[in-house]
Amino acid sequence: MVIGQKDEDGQWEEQGRPSSSKQPPTIPSTPAIKPGSTPTSLPPTGKATVTQPTPTPQVTPTPIQQKRDQPVEKSQDKATKVDKPSKEAQPQKPTRPPQSFDHVFELTQGNLESPGFVIINGPPGAGKTTFCSGLTVNYLKRGDPCLYVTYDQAPSTLREQMKKLGSDPSQYESQYRFIIVDGYASQSDSFSMEANYLDQPFNFENIQETLVRNSQVFMGEKIRVIFDSIDKLATKVPQKDFVKSFTELAGKLKDSGATLIITVDMSELPKDLAGPLNDMADCVADLSKDASDPNERELKIQRLNQKSAKIDAETFEIDAGKGLVFV
Repeated sequence: MVIGQKDEDGQWEEQGRPSSSKQPPTIPSTPAIKPGSTPTSLPPTGKATVTQPTPTPQVTPTPIQQKRDQPVEKSQDKATKVDKPSKEAQPQKPTRPPQSFDHVFELTQGNLESPGFVIINGPPGAGKTTFCSGLTVNYLKRGDPCLYVTYDQAPSTLREQMKKLGSDPSQYESQYRFIIVDGYASQSDSFSMEANYLDQPFNFENIQETLVRNSQVFMGEKIRVIFDSIDKLATKVPQKDFVKSFTELAGKLKDSGATLIITVDMSELPKDLAGPLNDMADCVADLSKDASDPNERELKIQRLNQKSAKIDAETFEIDAGKGLVFV
C-alpha cells in the first residue's frame, strides 16, 4: 500500500495496493503504517516517498486522429466536386467538315447570280484575285459566260491560276463563253497579245465602250463581268468623275442582265468615293487576313440586297488546287 498526504480528518490517504508479486525486485516495499500513528521517520520534505510504476505509452487520442484525417476527407470532397462537372458537361459539337467554294453562293444569297453590283473588298494578300478566279471557274462550269477585266495581273497569269483550280480556260475561250479584256499590258507600256484589250485603261469612256460591246455578244444570257481591280483606276480619275462614270457603267450592265463584280481595297479610297460605292452595291463581301497566321483568312458579308447584313464571318484558307476552302 502507498501512503499519500493526510486528508481533512488527519488520516493518511491510501493511493493503491499494488501486488507484491508484480513489483519489480529492485523496488523496496513500503513499510506499513497503522492509522492514527505517526511515522517514525519522514523524508526531509515532510512527505512520504511515493513510488509510481513506469507509465505506459499512450495511443494518440482519437480527436487528434480525426484532425489529422480531416484534410484527407476534404481533399476527397474536392476531388468529388471537380469530377462532378466533367460528368455533367455536355459533349462538344463535332467540327464542321471543310466546305468548297460553292459555299460562297450560299453566303451571298443569290447576289452573285442575279443582275446587280457586287464588291469584293480587302487588303492586298487577302485572297481577292483567288476569289475571282474560283468564281470564274464556277460560273463557266455552270454554263454562264464570263467577261474578265485584268488590271492587276497579266491574262496569262489568270489562265494559269484557273488551270490549277481544275479548269482549262482555253476551251471556253474557243467557244466564246469566256472573254478576257487586258487592262494590264497598257499600264506597263507593253504590247498586248489579247484580242480584247484597253489601250486607255484609265479612260472611262474607253472602258465602258469595251465592256458594253463585249457583253452584247451574250445578249439574253446571264453574263458575269469581273473587274479585278479598280484600285489604280480610282486613283487616276477625279472622284466626282469616277462616281458619275462608274454609276453609269454599273447601271448599263445591270440593265443588260449582267452581274458586275469588282475587287477593291476600300480602306485606301477617299471617304467621298468609298461611301457612294458601298451604297450603290447590292452585296459587299469583306476579305481579311491574320498577320500572325498567313494561312488563316476570313470572309464577312457586310451587305446584302442593299442592306446591312448580320452574318457571322466565315474562316477560310487558300488551297493551291482548290482555291478558297472554308474551314
